[in-house]
Amino acid sequence: MAKLLIIAEHRNGKLSDATMELCRIAKEIAPGLGLEPVAAVFAKDDSLAKEVAKYIPEVFAVCDAAVEGYTSDAYAQAVKAVVEAKDVKGVLIPQTYDGVDYAAKAALAIGAGIVSNCNKAVIEGGKLVLTRNIYNGKLQETKSVTTDKFVVTFEKGAYDPAEAGAAGAVSTVAVSFTPSRTKVKEIIAMSAGGVDISQAKIIVAGGRGLKDADKYKDVVLPLAAKLGAEYAGSRPVIDSGWTDASRQVGQSGKTVTPDLYLALGISGAVQHVAGMKGSKCIVAVNKDPEAPIFNIATYGIVADLFEVVPGIMANL
Repeated sequence: MAKLLIIAEHRNGKLSDATMELCRIAKEIAPGLGLEPVAAVFAKDDSLAKEVAKYIPEVFAVCDAAVEGYTSDAYAQAVKAVVEAKDVKGVLIPQTYDGVDYAAKAALAIGAGIVSNCNKAVIEGGKLVLTRNIYNGKLQETKSVTTDKFVVTFEKGAYDPAEAGAAGAVSTVAVSFTPSRTKVKEIIAMSAGGVDISQAKIIVAGGRGLKDADKYKDVVLPLAAKLGAEYAGSRPVIDSGWTDASRQVGQSGKTVTPDLYLALGISGAVQHVAGMKGSKCIVAVNKDPEAPIFNIATYGIVADLFEVVPGIMANL
């Protein structure tokens, strides 16, 4: 049977949340396309492939020094090798920094059409129909896949992660890599001030309603510490230098999908909403009852955040 392949993403020996989401997507849409859901892991050994096999019935491991560190050339070659060896019709890739970097190159290598930045996939009349945001999230458009082979990238948080089941089968695929034009000279660890907020389960985010850097630090940081959360900010907060750029949420920052997103003094501009609308529960505090953030909030509090936050702190 022809296959629908997900490319597992990993870093520092750990699978990303985006990989688990792709596992769910593949298992949901593959039957309607008459395809079998499978996965591929590119790494130095097959240990991560065995982890992915808890979520997908068949996993292909490409184990080679060429993919021990990420380069777009090596990943595109690995995708091509698996597609050709295993009768793959469709490839799903996370819409992450790495995924965006190699997805189009992989599509070109296998002669496939590509649809990027999708957040929904359905089967209509035996065809794959994809939905994605356009114009900074103001509109959505649908795309139908008409090519024989296709590549699709999905934004993080579009789907819930898959649940583990019985262990699937793992086999290796040999790849004859040609020298990559990209050379990794150095990997610089994230600074102490930097953090990957995209993995946080609880986020306390502040906006320009906090007025200045001192109030941001006095309100947002203590509440985040009390909740065991990460703190973040909207673009105006970052542009004003109130906190580190690694903590920006939005279209030009990080996309986050925490269990709880607490938005303090954030109006809800489309650029910010594009980065946090996938949160499981959104609690917004804003004095303006017409603030757009209330359109997507699970719970909205129309009040002065400088009065609300002390009350929350007192009851934690």
